[in-house]
Amino acid sequence: MIGDATTRLVVLRGNSGSGKSTTAQELRKRIGRGVAWIEQDYLRRILLREHDRPDAPNIGLIDQTTRYALDHGYHVVLEGIFYSPTYGEMLRRLIADHAGVTGVYYFQLAFDETIRRHATRELSKVVNAEQMRDWYQPGDLLGVAGEQVVDAASSLDDTVERVVSDLAWTTGGTVADPVED
Repeated sequence: MIGDATTRLVVLRGNSGSGKSTTAQELRKRIGRGVAWIEQDYLRRILLREHDRPDAPNIGLIDQTTRYALDHGYHVVLEGIFYSPTYGEMLRRLIADHAGVTGVYYFQLAFDETIRRHATRELSKVVNAEQMRDWYQPGDLLGVAGEQVVDAASSLDDTVERVVSDLAWTTGGTVADPVED
């Protein structure tokens, strides 16, 4: 088992431009210290600079980073596209192994809406709509118990409140940090 009965694991999955990162940032802001935000894009694209492919090293790094954070008293918001055929086995193991409360959310938006949202991001200067169309995977659910779909009708505030409520989440992790931001 990983973590303990008090740790929270939130898995935010979905297509690029669907609101996962914005939701992760807002969750972390509202909950406070003790929340590790583990971004697929950061570990895969920035840290390792690798392509998204089956059996790539980033999959194990994401798994180990999540386990380490949970085992050291952090709550974890795990966020990324996490295409099920590539990442599904690892994610299902993490979910099954977590001793605490887990919430799994799939952001399902129409392609046109993801493009509209993408246009507001800095990344839109680097990644165009055609590239996003190649990545777009509608309905890429993991098929785990309790998995929920977040659609375009759910505002940022609604989505964050839903996650906080579902996980009965009121405080950060058990990690003590005397340094103020």
